Amino acid sequence: MLGPHPAKSSQMVMLSTLPLLLLTLLVLYRFTQADSVYTQDQLQRPDLASSSRSITFSSTSSARQSFENMEKSFGSAWQPPKERIRNNVVFPLPPSVLPEESSILKTDSLPSNRDYLPEVGNGHLATVVGSDSLFMNGLYNGANLSSHRARIPSPSGYSIQTESLIPGGLTRSYSLDIGRAIFTESYEGGGVTITLRTYAHSTLSHLLVSELALTRDDVNKDVELNVKVNPGAASEDLDFHTDTQGLLRGLTREAEYPELAPRTEGLDSSVGNGFAPWPRGRGFETQPSTVRAPTGWGKISMTPGSKGETYLALAALGHNRDIVLAEYALALQAWESGQLLSLHTEGWSKYWNRGRIDIEGNDYLGHVFWDQDTWMFPTVAVLHPDLGRRLVETRTRTLDAARLLAKRTGYKGARFPWESAFTGLETCPAEPYGEREIHINGDVSLMFKQYWQLTHDKSFMAQGKGAELVWGVADFWASRVTHSTTNDSYRILGVMPPDEWHALVNDSAYTNNIAVINLDFANHLKTVMGQAENPQWREISAKMVRPYDVSRDYHPEFEGFNPRDRTKQADVVLLGFPLMVDMKPSTRQRDLHVYDRTTPQGPAPAMTWGMFLIGWLELGDEAKAETLLTRSIQNAQDPFLVWSENADGTGAVNFLTGMGGYLQSVVFGYGGCRLHDDRMTFEPRLMPSATRMRFVGVSYRGCSLDLEYDSEVLTLVLTSVDKGHQGLAVRFQDESKWENLIEGRKIEKKRQPFEIQSKGN
Repeated sequence: MLGPHPAKSSQMVMLSTLPLLLLTLLVLYRFTQADSVYTQDQLQRPDLASSSRSITFSSTSSARQSFENMEKSFGSAWQPPKERIRNNVVFPLPPSVLPEESSILKTDSLPSNRDYLPEVGNGHLATVVGSDSLFMNGLYNGANLSSHRARIPSPSGYSIQTESLIPGGLTRSYSLDIGRAIFTESYEGGGVTITLRTYAHSTLSHLLVSELALTRDDVNKDVELNVKVNPGAASEDLDFHTDTQGLLRGLTREAEYPELAPRTEGLDSSVGNGFAPWPRGRGFETQPSTVRAPTGWGKISMTPGSKGETYLALAALGHNRDIVLAEYALALQAWESGQLLSLHTEGWSKYWNRGRIDIEGNDYLGHVFWDQDTWMFPTVAVLHPDLGRRLVETRTRTLDAARLLAKRTGYKGARFPWESAFTGLETCPAEPYGEREIHINGDVSLMFKQYWQLTHDKSFMAQGKGAELVWGVADFWASRVTHSTTNDSYRILGVMPPDEWHALVNDSAYTNNIAVINLDFANHLKTVMGQAENPQWREISAKMVRPYDVSRDYHPEFEGFNPRDRTKQADVVLLGFPLMVDMKPSTRQRDLHVYDRTTPQGPAPAMTWGMFLIGWLELGDEAKAETLLTRSIQNAQDPFLVWSENADGTGAVNFLTGMGGYLQSVVFGYGGCRLHDDRMTFEPRLMPSATRMRFVGVSYRGCSLDLEYDSEVLTLVLTSVDKGHQGLAVRFQDESKWENLIEGRKIEKKRQPFEIQSKGN
């Protein structure tokens, strides 16, 4: 996964627990022809929950021995071993399912601003290439508002020292391969090729892999180089020690909220029954030198007579000892059978084949907050519903913490924090965001509504705490509103809207409208679950103040809003999408005009223009939308298209919110996709300069379909129907009847709007 910048972005989804096991292999392995070939199925991680005691670690024992040998060879200063074991095979790069001309970003020099370096990750671990830091999902250090992702000194920040290269005069290049999820540093010339690849393994997710491949046409030509690693300083977040088998064990130094989740220690080699609490304040008297990353691989020379060699470095990282050791062993098996790289690329090929967007002829190339719910979830869920389920589960996981936060702040139900990390309590380091930006609760509940519309996953709502969460948010709103006896209405006072330049307002249009949506959806779920509606929720929804200026036909951002004021970003514009508030086309147009004038053209966050773009496409103004598309992609910084919060490169780096807004402009703008309670609609348009667009793996109600169109013709094909689901029906704008989709059969029509629904409707 080419994931978020671990050192800068605060929008990663964090799920795991605190203890850390780190196993690092930095010796170089010899390729041995295996007696048997390991298939991908054989190399899958075992079900350790049910069979951990039956696993034999033949390769794992070798791995542990290798680790011990590494310590003996490197010594206390981690010096390079005197002799290297080489692999006399260079593995070919497996094919990519994506066209390489559009999915490989290549440059001959790295950006001067190191913030724009790319990163590799797989959802479990991630690192900026060549950096001194590694980050793991769910690992936080720091008390309450100071909680942050714990930095692990990276054992894999490798690079090649150009001044040491023999032969000289080689051409250097760097590439980010999005299709294969690999970063490469290469040197070529005179029949010599040197390639350093770095990737977070897609199948063995606890592994970070570095491979150094050397080839030469003339076996008599000397090839020498030095490979260095960026060790950085010792971690300020973790204490480490080594166990008897060479495993490094880490412990976070400070718990986020000790009463909910004290810091914990990993399993000791003599303990097999879980994790034991580590008393606060206790630590290690000394820190072993082996905690530090190595000084480097040192000098490497090709073996006389060899035309090709590959060197390997692995880092295995995780919370569970057995999984770390098992994946480490499986990686060695895969390496020996020549499948370690291909298993990784095959995993990504499957991911891309399940859901992606292809655009032909186009010239355009951990804290959790509303970015996840509002900006990332919709596109992810439409193309990868399994990942959408994981995102909603990040909220049900912290439902008890949300209830505790509501109680602590004097309200009922469930109140979600503006920023959260491990425990689910507030970790935003600055006020007044955590106190006032309560629309986060509406964003969370809206995500659950969208998930329900997309999947009708009743088991999740009933048994997975989905309905409990939605009802908890509704109870929070019911306790947070103020009843006005003057006109018998309900108001929400003292909030910060999405436009954070107005820090204390009453009756935010966005906040009040999303609260109404939450309350109505909560009662809808009551009906679905066979329960009576909540009359209080219904009354508040019906009588909620929702700002609207009749004379000017637009929505003021809040009570007393002056349309000559400046606004930070998209706010009221979000009423049209994603809130889909019912309004006249003239009102939608006025909102877009008014807030286009109030929003700065330069420093506004990237996702703002995606939402304006969607609005103008709703109204059929493709010329205006094209201008906004051009504006939005200016936030993608060369050469690796790392997104910044602002177009001038300022603000947050690797800004996932902006990326999410851009993707939504493609799916919900040019694809015209909309979710409704009983159907999914599309109004497909071509992006500027595109000749054809293809949406692969659009998911709806347990079914998957592919949509492809050019300027004239639209093709639709149902590709799969999950067990227990009834399939889909389609109705095109030029027809009045619904037509059942048959799996595998293409329907070709003139490009036009259409809608799909489950056959069960």
